[in-house]
Amino acid sequence: MKKTTWFFWFVVIMGTGILVITLAEASHSTPRESQVIELEDVTGILETHIQKRVGDRSKRIEVKEIRGYERLVLPPGVLSYEVVVPDQGYRGGTVSAWILFLIDGKEAKKIRVTAQVNIFTDVVVARSHLRKNHVIQEKDLQWVNKNSSLLAPDVVTDFEEVVGKRTTLTMNSQEVFRKNMVERSPLVKKGDRITLIVENSHFRITSVGEVQEEGGKGERIRLLNVSSKREVYGRVLDANTAQVDY
Repeated sequence: MKKTTWFFWFVVIMGTGILVITLAEASHSTPRESQVIELEDVTGILETHIQKRVGDRSKRIEVKEIRGYERLVLPPGVLSYEVVVPDQGYRGGTVSAWILFLIDGKEAKKIRVTAQVNIFTDVVVARSHLRKNHVIQEKDLQWVNKNSSLLAPDVVTDFEEVVGKRTTLTMNSQEVFRKNMVERSPLVKKGDRITLIVENSHFRITSVGEVQEEGGKGERIRLLNVSSKREVYGRVLDANTAQVDY
């Protein structure tokens, strides 16, 4: 926000008695003069506001291609502003925003602009080609800084979200992980023999069961009671045990 004040440069030409006075321009703030709002000021206002609302310093906000702005000249006084951005604007992309400029707490000018907002953050990508049903290890992953506003909203940003799970499709090297690209690795597979537990507060019964469909820990799957040949449902406790519905 550029304001202009003036100073004088005095030069005395020795021996001639001539005094030369040159008028020069200097830039710094003063509340006694008109205040000019430049395009770069609007850019900074939007970047600061969105960065604060996003609340994550690991994400870098970049505002570009501002449209709808015309150079503003505001009266003297204490300058402040308020910014209104729709909630979806904090995810990046093409964003519409209102900026209200106030002088001494009173509305001086309200403008509406649109801009391209890029939000750069570290996302998880495949370090190399991964086959479908590959059980993911940390060595399979790496961080890459990308513009998340160009990516799907369910991109993975933490190794822990995928390590130990398996891929649901084939992935190329440097491909960004999305949450629907992984699933829990099954603890039990169809045909496995495991222990079935039926219990309540009064009794506990165990029997041999055969897994009818694969499942991960905590998942409810179909099971076959080997002794009774009866199909039942139970929740996987570990690779060797399931608790049957009762």
